[in-house]
Amino acid sequence: MRTHGYLVWTVWAICLATIFFLSACAGPKRPPSPQALPAENLPQIGTSQAAVLRDSPRSKILVNLIKKAEQQMGSGEPDAAFATLERGVGIEGQDPFLWHLMARVQLIRGNFDQAEQLAKRSTLLAHNFPSLKQKNRDIIARSIKLREAE
Repeated sequence: MRTHGYLVWTVWAICLATIFFLSACAGPKRPPSPQALPAENLPQIGTSQAAVLRDSPRSKILVNLIKKAEQQMGSGEPDAAFATLERGVGIEGQDPFLWHLMARVQLIRGNFDQAEQLAKRSTLLAHNFPSLKQKNRDIIARSIKLREAE
């Protein structure tokens, strides 16, 4: 009868050890790795992503940054305006208007090459904004004209 108690205790010990071992191996569930996601859900490297017409307005933060940059440009602070616009690009880098404003600031600063490049970037993103494309062409033309006059 003594061996029977020992046998029961041994079986329970083995069962508990197995349960603890299996629960330790399970671990928390992890999200699927990027390799497991379908390719169409991943961003494509080296492709330009077109600006999408917004169904919703810009975020309040972005609107405030744009207003602040325009005020800084109006009060003769192009360096501060450019820094403000860079913050905006960090929030929404696909907004063509931000790139356009950066081009305007560079034109004011006398950095004609930069103004031209930023206006071209804005134009690439402004697929559905013909008036912005025209403004960018104007900046490019002025940049070229002012660069040649130097």
